[in-house]
Amino acid sequence: MVFSNASVANSYEEKVQKSLAAIGQPIEAIDLASLDGQSRSFSELQGRASVIYFFASWCAPCYKTLRDIEQVRQQKLDVNLVAIALDDDKAAVSAMLKKTGFTGETWLANDGAKPLKTRLFANAYKVLPYVIKLDSNLVLVEHSYDIKSLAQWQEVLVAGKPLSQATLGN
Repeated sequence: MVFSNASVANSYEEKVQKSLAAIGQPIEAIDLASLDGQSRSFSELQGRASVIYFFASWCAPCYKTLRDIEQVRQQKLDVNLVAIALDDDKAAVSAMLKKTGFTGETWLANDGAKPLKTRLFANAYKVLPYVIKLDSNLVLVEHSYDIKSLAQWQEVLVAGKPLSQATLGN
């Protein structure tokens, strides 16, 4: 079997590298909305470092993480925090938030899981839960799949540690 150059250009490794190239670049705009249907934008976060937590109602580990984040959220945060659901089912997201007790800022990706499927925001492996950190100019400076414990969330959200430092030794 002979493969065309197009199939080589779309190799898994190239897709991963293209996704990871988003680090150091301004965050890509997507169509977002609040839970009550109001249009939202990443530009609202400009001026202060931000942590964005991507989740979905079908992501089992995301339930524990939302509970942990809610506990930390009760403290004075060093950064903006937004949870973004990559989900097509608004009712399922609302039920998840109620079940976990998460009351923080939550936005919905209007394209559902498309940002996950297309590896946006340096999520090269298309995995949830997923976390990114933006600087005050909306440049994607870090990403992580490894912020999993309450202590790590405290280090990131309250102490302002980089995502990579919060995962050391945990």
